[in-house]
Parts: sequence; C-alpha cells; structure tokens
Amino acid sequence: MKTHTGTYSEEINNNILEIDYDFYYAPSTYEQPDETIVTITKVLANGENITDFYFEFFDTDKMHDRVLDYAMGLN
Repeated sequence: MKTHTGTYSEEINNNILEIDYDFYYAPSTYEQPDETIVTITKVLANGENITDFYFEFFDTDKMHDRVLDYAMGLN
C-alpha cells in the first residue's frame, strides 16, 4: 500500500488552480484487484478557496483524471 498527499497545479485562463489531494494505492492480490483512490480535499484559485464552487461547477471527472495521473506519476 502506498499513500501520499500533494498538490496539483495548473494554469487555466491566466488563473492558477491548485488542487490538494490524498492518494491511496493498493496493489492487486490473488483475491483483490488493485485499488487506486484520489480524494480532492481543497481547491484554490489564485490563493482563494473555491472548493465548493469547484465541486458544483467544474468538470470534476476530467480534472480528477488529471490529478490521478499526476499523483500516480509521483509513485
């Protein structure tokens, strides 16, 4: 099992988006497939907390995939 926390950053339309996340990975076993979980804990835009706005209005699936790819690359 591997876990870590981190921050994914991306510039979108001249705004800096910072996404804090928790990452969890458990490799597969004979009985269970591997498990990968990324939980977004906080979102900042130019230093302002927009976490609630992010979950209501962003395409969170697309951004979640970007954060997951980033987090998996740190392993």
